[in-house]
Amino acid sequence: MDNLRLVEGWIRLALEDWRLIESIDYTRYKGATVYHAQQFVEKLCKAIIAALGFEPPKTHKPSWEIDSILTDIRLGNVKLSIDSEVIELLEKMSALAKTLEDEGTRPRYGVRHRDGIIPPDDYYSIDHVKLLLNDATT
Repeated sequence: MDNLRLVEGWIRLALEDWRLIESIDYTRYKGATVYHAQQFVEKLCKAIIAALGFEPPKTHKPSWEIDSILTDIRLGNVKLSIDSEVIELLEKMSALAKTLEDEGTRPRYGVRHRDGIIPPDDYYSIDHVKLLLNDATT
């Protein structure tokens, strides 16, 4: 597959998640909002991996793959000509992506405790959702 088409595909998929976020009431559907923000960020990370010339892995933590690529660039294991400002931007983006990736399965399944499950919409506060959305768009 043409690399540009792969990048475009990942971006299109990410934007579908973002459009869904924009169309729902995040104060009512907090778990679904966080889930789609998480998916948005993961797909954008995969677009970046593809743009750097690599095949995005099947993972819910693609920011770690970006970190690995950047490490390989610094060590000279990968020959890519990337401006230091772009590397710094990718590092910041990766760090923000981790805040959403680290939510794991909570946006879908809530939090399991001995005495029951806290559903996602009860687990997330509106302020928490706003913070995560801010991370997704920074």
